[in-house]
Amino acid sequence: MRAVQLTAFGNPVDGLEYVDIPEPDAPGPNQVLIGVEFSPINPNDLMVAQGIYAFRPPLPAVIGNEGVGRVLAMGPGVESVKVGDRVLAPPSSFTWRQRVVDRQAAFPPCPLTQTRSNWQCWA
Repeated sequence: MRAVQLTAFGNPVDGLEYVDIPEPDAPGPNQVLIGVEFSPINPNDLMVAQGIYAFRPPLPAVIGNEGVGRVLAMGPGVESVKVGDRVLAPPSSFTWRQRVVDRQAAFPPCPLTQTRSNWQCWA
């Protein structure tokens, strides 16, 4: 799977690389696998890449503070979403990758509505 990975702190142009990383494990109990559709560049993502944010992940690390995606698979016990639902990824879920696994409560449903000028996600 493809991801944007931080390999060095400093200038994001130099420290971020588009790489192949292993697929996430299958979702376990109360976990959800999502396919990331949208993951913006948040100002705090750039601060993490520069090494000036309070959170400094061990390198190399996939970063990305937020995103939206669709449920691809669920582990046992998941009841709040179903396969195909669009969900909002929680902050700090490291969404600059194609797929993410996290606990079901972390992914609230996110119906998508279109306005004349943009798409909006309402949780």
